Amino acid sequence: MAPQPNRVRVVLQRLPSPIAGFALAVLLLSCGTRRVEQFSLEGIDTVNPTPGDWVVIHILSDPESLNPFTANDATSQEIHTHIFESLLFQNPETTELEPNIAESLPEISPDHLTYRFRLRRTVHFSDGHPLTSADVLFSFKAVKNPYVIEAAALRNYYDNVVDVQAPDPYTVLIRLREPYFLADYFLGGLPILPKHILDPQGLTDRYTIAETNDSAAAARNPAIQEFAQWFRAPERSRSPEYLIGSGPYVLEEWRTTQYIRLRRNERYWNGDANPWARRYPARLVYRVINERISALSALKNGDIDFIGYIPPKLFEEMLDTAATPYLRKVTYEQTSYTYIGWNLRRPIFADRRTRQALSHLVNREALIRTIMLGYARPVNGPIYPGRPEYDSTLPPYEYNPERARQLLAEAGWRDSNGDGILDKIIDGNRVDFAFTFLINAGNEIRENIAVLLADELKKVGIRASVQKLEWATFLQQIRSHQFDATILGWVADPIPSDPYQIWHSSQAFNRGSNYVGFINKRVDELLERNRREFDPTKRLQYMREFQRIIHEEQPYTFLWAPLYPAAYHRRFQGVRFFVVRPGYWANTWWVPLPLQRYRES
Repeated sequence: MAPQPNRVRVVLQRLPSPIAGFALAVLLLSCGTRRVEQFSLEGIDTVNPTPGDWVVIHILSDPESLNPFTANDATSQEIHTHIFESLLFQNPETTELEPNIAESLPEISPDHLTYRFRLRRTVHFSDGHPLTSADVLFSFKAVKNPYVIEAAALRNYYDNVVDVQAPDPYTVLIRLREPYFLADYFLGGLPILPKHILDPQGLTDRYTIAETNDSAAAARNPAIQEFAQWFRAPERSRSPEYLIGSGPYVLEEWRTTQYIRLRRNERYWNGDANPWARRYPARLVYRVINERISALSALKNGDIDFIGYIPPKLFEEMLDTAATPYLRKVTYEQTSYTYIGWNLRRPIFADRRTRQALSHLVNREALIRTIMLGYARPVNGPIYPGRPEYDSTLPPYEYNPERARQLLAEAGWRDSNGDGILDKIIDGNRVDFAFTFLINAGNEIRENIAVLLADELKKVGIRASVQKLEWATFLQQIRSHQFDATILGWVADPIPSDPYQIWHSSQAFNRGSNYVGFINKRVDELLERNRREFDPTKRLQYMREFQRIIHEEQPYTFLWAPLYPAAYHRRFQGVRFFVVRPGYWANTWWVPLPLQRYRES
């Protein structure tokens, strides 16, 4: 993600996509294997940053959208946060909140229900239009519009907002229904969009924040639906005409299945005042290569500069820096985990003993050795390892086929007709234990997990197949609950845990992030209490009980927290990695003038 104000929320993690025919309107100054083989930093100034050059970054496939409110995948966020900014941002080094569009941290009332933000008077969008409190109010009305369906995952963090006022152009008052211990993160972390671009007819002026909180009132006001229809149109998610922000870069071009190109915002309001908003590269280019061996070849050939995730096997066996001394290999960490999700809406997964049995059939240690080559550590619950809330005392579901068979039998599964497949009477019908793993195409690790696990399941009489879909189609299926089982990852920022987005029952509907349909009254109570509690000791108690329930119910089979093997071209200086998403700030990277490869034609 960009060095801009972090959207501090959980986003869907897609490890690794991209394409040939990368037509760039530039003059390549030094490209090709011969030049890079002769790469040397001897005699080069690597201390004083020099603007210029491009960073060409690999992405596995096109993002969902570049509109911050209609996208929920990590790649979308990484790109659009170079374009849009928030009132506050999270410092990657300290992980503390700092002012950005706001001139200071918010003034908070003693009851934690009112937040006052004062805006800097110097902020303007990339088209020169001033950014004022009207844009902040508009942004809250847009994200809270219940008919902007794609914003459901983000909207849950703002359901508690009952009023937003703009008493003058540089003051914003936000009032909450009840206290929320992370309110400053999320109120300060909402990307601010331009009202003059995205609401030219003033439709949001015709409805109130209160109406967005009342489904009946929203249904009665045609302006709410009319705005949502306008805002959700595809061009509002991908056209440079509409994706206007106040950030250090602007969207120049998006060629589907090829690349997304951002251009340095020469009129950026913050100049060099914020070190995390430096814009040394003239362009940031996200090149789509949906096969990772091809991406690695492109890195070696100099066609791309950085791969943020390389599967461990390729990292170990196909990237030899002795043979490619112009490349540097690194690993970094993120607050993330990988899991298998069982769709509880499917009758075959309704009994928790069945889900426990499935977890006992996953040999995590072997998978970490063979697929991840040790670049991961096992996790046993839904809190990110390293967080104080993570319960390290939870016993793992060890690989134990005999225990799995016992649990399956207790859940009523048996091979009644001798065909080698377990079956069970469900709603009066005999149902075979057969299902499909749905995964995103191009993710070899998830495909390997699914294939190996299908072989393991076959040994106990369960038939599993694997279906691969392109990322956008895959997400559509997942969010509409059209899947049996899936392999995915969650990644979040290093902030105190609020698992509401993924685990509260309200998020199991309307494209919320509770994809597996887990509904548990006690979990709902714990998550609601956690949000209202400012005492860390009490929140820790709530999170420990929450984890124990999830551990018993096993709606997920938790796999591991991965390390991120990566590689970049050594001509880039100032390269650092952090736990704050996405782990790197490419806009702060710079290239000494003699080594710059691209200039404007």
